Amino acid sequence: MNPLRARLLTAVLVLGAFQLGRLSERQIWPCRLRPLAALVAPLLDGALPSEQLCDLLLRIPGA
Repeated sequence: MNPLRARLLTAVLVLGAFQLGRLSERQIWPCRLRPLAALVAPLLDGALPSEQLCDLLLRIPGA
């Protein structure tokens, strides 16, 4: 395999993993505010994640 291709593939994988981590963090913090959902919902642009999704996201290790 070409060394340039290997570096490019590594960079894509690292950046992709970083972005996935950011996306999951972005979904977790509204779940932590779930008990205050009625007060927080108007402040958020979108709807809060469902209870099932929050349950799954909060089970992720390190979350």
